[in-house]
Amino acid sequence: MFANGGKAPKVSATHTVAVYDPTDGKIVHMHHVVVFEGGKKVNAQEAENEAMQRAKSRGHDAGKLKALLVHHHAAPRGGRFRVDLENKKLVALEIPRRGPTKEVHSKL
Repeated sequence: MFANGGKAPKVSATHTVAVYDPTDGKIVHMHHVVVFEGGKKVNAQEAENEAMQRAKSRGHDAGKLKALLVHHHAAPRGGRFRVDLENKKLVALEIPRRGPTKEVHSKL
């Protein structure tokens, strides 16, 4: 997911947290933490706590939400997702494809 290059500090840890509604799996906030060597250490629990605080600061009722720590190898790239409530993992949402656009010709 992340690569090191040049003289930048190496990545020592990454945490991805999905904050979601446990009634339907809708994700209300995705939170990504990248920890660099020499920087402040952040563990998974701290990342989850911060994710919930960010969701709350954006007006969500944190008392009704849950957090899912997504393992880096399972963290998807791009797209839209929800939490599969039974298996506690992210699943991709199907995005409806737009059909061909109909041209409108005006009569002159």
